[in-house]
Amino acid sequence: MSTRSSLLAEFGPRVLIRDANPVPDGSAERLSLKRRPDALLDTVAAARLLIRRHLPPKAAHAVMTELFDVGEAYVEVPKVENLGRLQAELGAVGIEARRHGPDPISVRAVREALHLSQAQFALRFGLEEATVKNWEQGKSKPNATAMTLIWTIHRHPEAVVDALAAEAARAEPAPADDPCRPARSTDRD
Repeated sequence: MSTRSSLLAEFGPRVLIRDANPVPDGSAERLSLKRRPDALLDTVAAARLLIRRHLPPKAAHAVMTELFDVGEAYVEVPKVENLGRLQAELGAVGIEARRHGPDPISVRAVREALHLSQAQFALRFGLEEATVKNWEQGKSKPNATAMTLIWTIHRHPEAVVDALAAEAARAEPAPADDPCRPARSTDRD
């Protein structure tokens, strides 16, 4: 008996994971996944749903392992054709899926609520003035990191100012003795 046939007899057929048709198009979505306490968790079916949306099999396995062990996991799914459909399909296999990341917010509305000019806003929160202008004029959009910062400024502007001040204080060199005065020797001759 060959090794392959003995393994097949011992462990059964391998699970086919490439049997589902991949979705043809969609956009990337960052999701937080949590086990639903009221449902049975079917990790194989969930992994298939993620692989169908172009997540590599190893990554899908790692996500399902984390979900099973910890009860939650975070994943960026490469091609989601319809977020509502994916949430419903994952819900059917015992997983609650939510978009993970900041929702868009108006930079101008945040700045105006603080009664700051574009220059003042940029200076206070460590941004480039041109970047703030481009965001407000729609020439560019804040990426996920910048959007998280804008949300933090919106909710807790003092925390951002404090964090920037603390970082600046750490970067400043410690005051030294007068460099014009020669150093004193501690040796006694």
